[in-house]
Amino acid sequence: MKKRSNKKAIMGVDIGGTKIAFALVSSGKLMTPVYKAKTPHGSKILNVVEEYYEQFSKKYLIAGIGISTAGMVSDDGAIVGSTGNIPGWQGTKVKAILQKKYHLPVVVENDANAAAYAEYQIGHAKGANPLLMITLGTGVGGGIVVNGRLVRGAHYAGGEIGHIKLSHDKQRHCTCSRYDCFEAYASGNGILALIKHYFPHKYKKMTTRDLFKLAKSKTKDGILAKRAIEDWHFYIAVGICNLFHVFDPEKIVLSGGLSSEIDIKYLTNETRKLSLPALSKAIHIESSVLGNDAGFIGAALLASQSL
Repeated sequence: MKKRSNKKAIMGVDIGGTKIAFALVSSGKLMTPVYKAKTPHGSKILNVVEEYYEQFSKKYLIAGIGISTAGMVSDDGAIVGSTGNIPGWQGTKVKAILQKKYHLPVVVENDANAAAYAEYQIGHAKGANPLLMITLGTGVGGGIVVNGRLVRGAHYAGGEIGHIKLSHDKQRHCTCSRYDCFEAYASGNGILALIKHYFPHKYKKMTTRDLFKLAKSKTKDGILAKRAIEDWHFYIAVGICNLFHVFDPEKIVLSGGLSSEIDIKYLTNETRKLSLPALSKAIHIESSVLGNDAGFIGAALLASQSL
């Protein structure tokens, strides 16, 4: 076994609906490759976290653990709601369990909040005030930074933008058990709904990746795929427009697994068409410079403050 490094590191963990990402972080920079594991149900997630902790601790001196996770997180690091994408996760006292086992500082934060904090601290949107982060993936999340502080809300629901309503017609069922949330239109599930609409005879075999690939062709199906993706951009623009009129952010940053498929110029133009004329030129949307690493880097940055 290699000699253990004496350099202190924070173990960053990002828990999503389909996968968990792990890496060691120091001062916002990666010290290891990013490792990934499939997300199990409920408290079994902590078993996976503990497995990676044991592996990392053989080579590095771990000074703390920063966890970004889908769902609403209380001040004491427990999962208190909005976990439709991770069955059985709600109610898990993540911070208490890990701190008791490892006797280290542990910070648990909503994944979009953590990503927003990382962008505010070290991303292209560094110092933006206010900063609005939107994460597009299995679900849709949001993080808001005002005057350098995360807006967590009185009930830990600050930034739960995935559940603002885009319609009242009960067209799309959401993972929260209600209808027509932003998430039901803008997430991966929202894209699957568009596939079902445009390709009713093929949708069971098509994935979101297939749709984006098909949209690059000039076939009849390619034209339909492009139209579906334009619809997806429009729904995202509607959500952003609503949020912009509430928070008036200096910058809007997109992150998450689906953000790489966004046409920023097209989305910005669509959002400006929907906004108040006096504000349209002020809308500034960009992709996260930290990409899919933003969540665990932000959580690690937050954890480092506890050292």
